[in-house]
Amino acid sequence: MSKKILIVDDEPDVVAFQKSFLSRRNYLVCTASTTPEAIETLKKEMPDMVFCDVRIDTDSAGLEILKQAKLIKPDIIFFLITGLIDRDIEEQGMALGAKEILTKPISNHELENKIKEAFGEQS
Repeated sequence: MSKKILIVDDEPDVVAFQKSFLSRRNYLVCTASTTPEAIETLKKEMPDMVFCDVRIDTDSAGLEILKQAKLIKPDIIFFLITGLIDRDIEEQGMALGAKEILTKPISNHELENKIKEAFGEQS
């Protein structure tokens, strides 16, 4: 069965590009561009993995989405993505259960490697 991945980002181009790339690799991809939409999608779709921009609606929206994701599905694999290095956000993200904090821009190659690594698939 294909793994389901949620991409949360407020940049439509990023979402479209990543969704297209991952869909071609047989992952089921759902997307969200706001915090409420992300939480609703988490509840409805129950993805296996999330790639979530830290700053969507607010400077730390990604942390709130991470908190909710862990309540909805405790074993979810969650990557926070940020364009700005912020140690405080990174520490909070790791404490809340993020697998890793990734720095933008993320290449499709890096994205795919993180997915395979997290799911224990061969590259």
